[in-house]
Amino acid sequence: MLQTGKTMLQTGIDSHFSAPRHHIPAELLLDYAVGRLAEPWSLVVACHLSLCPECRDEMRRLEALGGAALDRAEVQPLRRPMPATLPPRQNAAKAETAAAVAGRDTRLPAPLRKYLPDGLDQARWRWVGSGLRSLPLPVASKSGGMVSLLKIAPGQGMPVHSHGGEEMTLVLCGGFSDERGEFRRGDVEIADDGVEHQPVAMPDEPCICLAVTDAPLRFAGRFGWIFNQWARFTA
Repeated sequence: MLQTGKTMLQTGIDSHFSAPRHHIPAELLLDYAVGRLAEPWSLVVACHLSLCPECRDEMRRLEALGGAALDRAEVQPLRRPMPATLPPRQNAAKAETAAAVAGRDTRLPAPLRKYLPDGLDQARWRWVGSGLRSLPLPVASKSGGMVSLLKIAPGQGMPVHSHGGEEMTLVLCGGFSDERGEFRRGDVEIADDGVEHQPVAMPDEPCICLAVTDAPLRFAGRFGWIFNQWARFTA
């Protein structure tokens, strides 16, 4: 994974759904805990943590181990003071804004709300194909992939596709099934270049997912070339 920035986990845990069954792998949680993930991957991990008690417990364990290691390390003085990220008043204003947004759309995990300040209902979805919409997010990605929300109509499916790299998908609303099982709110599916699948939304409601890839998808089938062009120009 690419190197990155800061931990993005925030408050705003949704308690009105069953606990996720598909989790972030331990090695990815460790990369997140020590700040080795790029923003796109950190965003997905942070959103999953806000929805998954099991992985939050695991993250606390990793942070405790890291804290113990720091306690044993020799302290080196800083060459110059580190500036504060925001003055106190700006921090307070930011917290108030986050609280206001949190009340608008509880379907969005807290780390995702700053990217969609008006919530899902006001999102400007792009038509991709029958029953499929996408919404690219303004997330920094240097890997040639993309970060987007995907919305699949009930009972409809993505085209069959494989992967040129890694893909991580987090279910926000509804759910989908594919050759690897069923995935509902809070569940994460990780696929690589050895996986070919066709996610199909559950029949009861639209499936909305947060998806991150580090390379364009490779679509198969009759209209695969159309979707390959879409993947190419949105990467």
